Amino acid sequence: MHIVSRLAGSLLASVLILATPVAQAAPQPTFGSEVGNALLCLNQLNSKYFFDYLYEAFGPPYKTEGGAYWFKATNVNLWGVPVTDVLVNDGSSPADFIGAFFNTTPVKVVEAISGAVGIRFTPEDNTQYPMRQSQAGSKIVYNDVNAKMYCAKSKYLVPGTPPAQ
Repeated sequence: MHIVSRLAGSLLASVLILATPVAQAAPQPTFGSEVGNALLCLNQLNSKYFFDYLYEAFGPPYKTEGGAYWFKATNVNLWGVPVTDVLVNDGSSPADFIGAFFNTTPVKVVEAISGAVGIRFTPEDNTQYPMRQSQAGSKIVYNDVNAKMYCAKSKYLVPGTPPAQ
């Protein structure tokens, strides 16, 4: 009988350990180069890789919306600018993409990137809230008063027309 009660106690302790929330690890020191370079469209985009990377850094996504898994970024800066959320495409999206939301304006993000890595972003028009794009294809847009940055590439390669013989 003592064996049964000890097993039950061990089982209860195991269940309590599994049910206890685990504190999330801080992002790896490579976060800036891995995620930052992907946002700048300087790396290949692989949604599985970035999902796993973000899951390890921040835990499970807090929502799935708009064709993306959303991760709440805590204590993270890119180019010296606070990041609030990082997202990566889910299987329903026709593009591989990675994005980030910043707690500042697009102008400040552009200035921070230019100062840190020398990449320029050109406004697409002369409106009050223009989309800004880098030569590599990265985009920075307004999200209300804050900035959203992303890099997106089509999952589908369209074959070109073969040259005439």
